[in-house]
Amino acid sequence: MTRTVADLYFRPRSIVVLGASTDPDKLSGRPLAYLKKFGYEGDLYAVNPRRSEVQGVKTFASVADVPGPVDLAIVVVPAPAVVDAVRACAEAGVGAVTVFASGFAEIGEKGMPEQQEITDIAARAGMRVVGPNCLGTFAVADRAFATFSTAFDDESERPVSPIALVTQSGAVGTFTYSTMNSLGLGVTYFGNTGNEADVTVPEVLSALVDADDVQVLLGHIEGVKDMAALRRLARSAKAKDKPLVLLKSGRSETGARAVAAHTGSVAGDDAEFEAASVAEGAVRVRSMEELSDTALAFADGRRAAGSRLTIVTLSGGAGALAADRAVELGLKVDTWASDAEREALAGELPYFGAVKNPIDMTGAMINDLSLLERVLRVVNQNDDTDAVLVVLGNADKGSDEIVETLTKAYRSTEKPFLVAWTGGSGRPRLELLKAGVPTYSEPDRAVQCMSHVVKHSRRG
Repeated sequence: MTRTVADLYFRPRSIVVLGASTDPDKLSGRPLAYLKKFGYEGDLYAVNPRRSEVQGVKTFASVADVPGPVDLAIVVVPAPAVVDAVRACAEAGVGAVTVFASGFAEIGEKGMPEQQEITDIAARAGMRVVGPNCLGTFAVADRAFATFSTAFDDESERPVSPIALVTQSGAVGTFTYSTMNSLGLGVTYFGNTGNEADVTVPEVLSALVDADDVQVLLGHIEGVKDMAALRRLARSAKAKDKPLVLLKSGRSETGARAVAAHTGSVAGDDAEFEAASVAEGAVRVRSMEELSDTALAFADGRRAAGSRLTIVTLSGGAGALAADRAVELGLKVDTWASDAEREALAGELPYFGAVKNPIDMTGAMINDLSLLERVLRVVNQNDDTDAVLVVLGNADKGSDEIVETLTKAYRSTEKPFLVAWTGGSGRPRLELLKAGVPTYSEPDRAVQCMSHVVKHSRRG
């Protein structure tokens, strides 16, 4: 039975590294080192005709000599040797290959013939190709770290979240992954497709839509070869109520030129991309930061019943800025309709506070930290509130109690609940993130993400 792209790259039963180096710090030595370090449990081989073993792994003179079927070959040889290596893999019946080397379609006409030859060889053999000009893939569950990314050089804690991140740019992917780690998020599956001689971002994400361990799909795309495939991906993600968040390069003429130089891709018509993705339910973001931020907002799986946002703050000015942005993005920041609930809220606020949404606790909260807990209890129970945004700042003194209060309030409701904590040492933000509360350093970022959650919820 033919194995899917997801099986071959994320659940390979056997892996061979062609051109494996004895030096684990070299690009050609890293994949083998990572596979060993993270405990890959499948059959692991290396091809290096000059050695009998590499990094403790038995080597063979050629891929044809490797015993048993091979699901995935990681090709780490220099560009001039890639075509022959891919041909050898095809002749040996390898299921899929990943090609790291650059020097193909991204350098223009000079590199196009070799990349096309890679595509043709693989197509004739029914073998799949990720790359060239990529840094590979990894899957946490099967410990299949088939990559040379420097993101794994340090021993930092790496969270695991039900997220798939697939990008055409390796740097965009690893920058985003590292930023997500700093937010307390991780991924379950990661892929970098590079020049996309064969496998594309939409294909990999489509292969993961039905995965039980994926609830959020993140993608970075430079060029779309098949708009119909992108549309099918967006529709299937929507049907599964799994947010599909896309970052697309090449919106401008200058950006399109940069895309061609980077991966040899054709950026294509932006309106056509929008029609095949956003119009079908995908979320489009404009930066790597927004991609990470949006992943944070979606990670807890909460959905909004409507677009009514209640903003709670200790700064009337910051609340007004957040309200302006929220309205611009289509959210409703209205005064509660119920007299009884407004009165209940007023009973908790100082007489100079603001009951009208945004709810301004004023600086009085600093003198009475229980005020935040009392106000949020009323807010979370309010029928006119579909989502909650808390906007705070500085307040390092007493922050432990504030963090505890926010964490309890977050856990006491199923509504989308985001926090913006600006200024100060940054420690409270880290504590909130560690507790699982989606927290941002700037209200505008939080509001943008809340709008994505609300719009996705209403599409469902």
